[in-house]
Amino acid sequence: MIAPATIVLTRPGRSSSGSRVLGFSGSRVLGLRVARALTFCRCRLALLASLCFLLAPATAHADWTLAAYIGTAWTQSTTLTLDRGALGRSTFSGVPFDSHSFEGPLYYGYRGGWFRRGSIAGIEGEAIHLKVFARPGTLGPDVRRFSISHGLNLLFANAVLRKPLSASRHVVATARLGVGFSVPHGESEIGGVEQQQYAIGSLALQAAGGAELRVAPHLRGFAEYKLTRTAPDVSVAGGSMHGRYLSQHLAAGLGVAW
Repeated sequence: MIAPATIVLTRPGRSSSGSRVLGFSGSRVLGLRVARALTFCRCRLALLASLCFLLAPATAHADWTLAAYIGTAWTQSTTLTLDRGALGRSTFSGVPFDSHSFEGPLYYGYRGGWFRRGSIAGIEGEAIHLKVFARPGTLGPDVRRFSISHGLNLLFANAVLRKPLSASRHVVATARLGVGFSVPHGESEIGGVEQQQYAIGSLALQAAGGAELRVAPHLRGFAEYKLTRTAPDVSVAGGSMHGRYLSQHLAAGLGVAW
């Protein structure tokens, strides 16, 4: 199995093995970050568009939806395992996380869906930008920082149910189940060496429920609760960090339908 490609950014210094580590100049680092972020966003948009196109039947008798939202999340304390190869493996139990949801880059999500006109069932593609920060001092003296802030990205294909709560259809209850995968962007500083990169993670699952309010013929406001789970291996300086991330989300946003 071929390991996923990563881009590693380090500061000048010495690695844990004693070898010299070369650093990028500030302008080159910024250019790499911008290019990587734009590429990743284009990939996510292409994936969502592809999911909707491939899963939706070719018919004009349908409703299409687009939505975006912001919110916050709480990730349950978990056990993290740091594997540093020849340097050994360390396990840290009950590691707490912060989300910093309203600090840049924000917690956000967006999705596109298809519903057969007159039906309560539909399908969606969805992306969630979740963030987790291990609290300082919880991973031993060698690990000064571990976070997934750009972020613990979750990509889902959802099955959706929408049930009107009144004859006017102004208020609609929603429920969705999703399956997909994570794309974590890990950041770490271990043994004096910093590293950050995107990588393909692991299976991701979600369940969500909420309500929509029709505020104009094609405009909807909504709020929802989500529960997500994923367990990626995140590349860190000198090895990898494994953990299971169970997160609760509260989100609100706007959508359009046509």
